[in-house]
Formats: sequence, structure tokens, C-alpha cells
Amino acid sequence: GCYCCQCIPQWLCCSGMGSAQCGRPCILAPAWWRYVIGGLVALIANSKSRLALFIWEWKAFGGGDHYWHGEGFWSVKYKECSEITKSQQRRSSSFACIQACVPDLFATNILLFLSNDGPESEWAHMRSALHSTLLDKGASWYMERSQKLRSLLAAEWPNPAITDFNDTPRVRLFVVKCVFYMMFGVWLPNEDAEILRGWRDHAMFFVLPRLVHRFLFNFGIRKVQQLRINSVGVIEKHGLESFMVDINDKLPEKYQRKPIVKLCDEMMFAIGFAGIGGTSACCETVGAFLQRKIPEEASAHLINFEKFPTNESMVEAFKSNPISYIKEACRIDPPVTSATQVCKEAKVVKFKGRNYTLPENTLNQYTLSMANRDPTVFPNPDVFDPSRKELNMALTWNGAFGTPDEE
Repeated sequence: GCYCCQCIPQWLCCSGMGSAQCGRPCILAPAWWRYVIGGLVALIANSKSRLALFIWEWKAFGGGDHYWHGEGFWSVKYKECSEITKSQQRRSSSFACIQACVPDLFATNILLFLSNDGPESEWAHMRSALHSTLLDKGASWYMERSQKLRSLLAAEWPNPAITDFNDTPRVRLFVVKCVFYMMFGVWLPNEDAEILRGWRDHAMFFVLPRLVHRFLFNFGIRKVQQLRINSVGVIEKHGLESFMVDINDKLPEKYQRKPIVKLCDEMMFAIGFAGIGGTSACCETVGAFLQRKIPEEASAHLINFEKFPTNESMVEAFKSNPISYIKEACRIDPPVTSATQVCKEAKVVKFKGRNYTLPENTLNQYTLSMANRDPTVFPNPDVFDPSRKELNMALTWNGAFGTPDEE
């Protein structure tokens, strides 16, 4: 039901891929419903692990260079995914290789949806304005905040222990406080941090297709809508509107937002979704690994701790090289598992030994979590090994660890 029926040429009526390629017309709605429901069952059957689901689907499509999921094809090999992260990508309002719920769930024109097609693109200007205003690592204010961060954290989290990582809500709360402080210079009180923690708490709602949200009576959409409103409210409460005005003023007139609250919504979505959500996922993984535990969203058979048979050996590995430890944790259980681009030209892909020509503008997901397990690049990819020589080749938020200036 995922790809085109081979029994009758050009007959797409029982195909999820065919429905997507035809623009999801109403007449093919039953095929799409069956496909979505089947996908949810498969996710549950794979221990609710997205990576386990990805691998299961990839094998079902023949275990080649690509497979189909949602409304597009997924790239899994390291070479192709790495090249995509270094390229200028055409993007659209799509997430997880399906049309995103815009504007009811996702904010419009967020960085995730903007094509990064050159230095004069909206993406380039928006990213530059955000970084120069909130993330300028060379600025004195950034360095001062970085130096003060440890004392602020220690004041509210005295006598920390590794088992504290088991208190996931608390971990997420302090991730919010740290991220917000580094960007805005305000150490949030708990009630405001609890609001922004929702960007991680509600992460599951972002990956669900609109059809599933409808089956859930838009429960998740309403949760995220309120989160977006409350997030803007946190900015207003602390009088931080000037940051948004500064960002807007740095944009060319054609990219400026009117009213400013629209920009604030977009910025807080990016900060919440990537900054808070992604960083929280990373901290949760590292905290679990230090105790030789499998993170909640991971699958036990895909992570091997054989090099570290005890908790003590895990802690020692972290202390000897914290940066490498965190990088390897992000390789084997990446906070960002994949991202969506749009094909600039027709693409021929092979599913189960049969070639399919997919037209221009077909969605393409580059699957970082599978690329980071490509055995041709990472020997024994399931083994957690912070000492591996190729560690800086692991793909994460903006490309490989070893190429921080490539976008």
C-alpha cells in the first residue's frame, strides 16, 4: 500500500505514493487513510522509535539508497545526506516529508521552511539577523552570559547527581532556562520556563500528519497554538520586544514582518522547536547513556554499550572527553533525525528493484539518523564509541560536527 501497484500499469488507486504523486485527490483518500493508519501501527510495533521505523520501512523497500514515506522519498546513505546538508536546498512548508499543518500548527515562514538558496535569500537574511542579535559568540554580552551560566545553574540545582537526569521534566526546565538566558540575558522563573518547556513536551505533535490530528479532534494542534501564544507572552512579560524589533530592522524591507508579533511568533517557534526541543533531546540522551540506559524514544536493539560494561566506565568516558562523548551520543541517537527538502529536478529512485521517476518538486527527506549509521563510514555503527576516529563526520543540526562553517 506504500508504493505503486505493479499488477496493473499506471494504476495508483491502492498506493500511498500514488495518492501523494497525484496531489492527494479525494478519490484516493481511502488509500491515504489506510497508509497513515498502517504507518501508526508500524511505529507502535517498532517500540515507538522513529529510527526503528525508518529502518523497518527501508528494508521493506529493498534496503537500497532510498525508500518512500509520507509524501516523498527518503535518502539514507551518508554520502548523499552529507552532500545535501552542504548544498543550497529548496524548501517548502513541509515537515517529516509531508505538507505541514500551516498556519494552525506551524508558524508560517519559519527558518525550517525557507529555501537556503544564496546569500540574498530570505533564509540567509533571517538567520544572520537572528544570530547577530541573539547568538553572537564573539560579543562581550555572550561571553559574559556564558561565564555566569554555571553559577546561575548551580544556585538552583545544588548537589547534582547523575540520577537527576531521570527527572526529565526538571532537565527540560533547566534547558529552557539556560537557552533563554544565553539568548535574552534573562534567567526565567519556573512558571515561565514551564511554559517554554512545552516545546519539548509536545514534540510528538509536530510529526503527526494533519489526518491524525483530525482523528484526535485537533487536540495536539490546540495545545501547540496555545503554546505559541504563551511563548510570545513570555517575551512581552519580560519586556524583550526590542530584540524582535532589532531582528526585524536588520532584514531587507521585503522580508520584514508586519506586525512585529508575527516575527516574534516565528522566532519563538524556531527557538522553542530547535533550541529548546533539540537541546533537551541531546541532554536526555547523554543523561540516559551515563547510566547505561536507553532513551525513551530510542530502540534498545539499535544501541550497544559493550565498550562500557558498567556505569562507572560510562562516567569515566564522559570525564575523559565530554565533547567527544556528547558528539557520539548525538551520532547514535541524534536530536534531529531528518529534515525535508524539495527536489529541484526529476529523480529516478529504485524501490524493490523497480525504477520510479519522481517529478521535480517531490519532497525528499535526508535521514541523518540512518546516515550516521552507514557502515561504510562508521564501522560497527550500533556501538557507542566516543573514541571513534570518524566522529566529526557525524551529521547533526547544520551538517557534520567537523565542518561548523558549512551550511
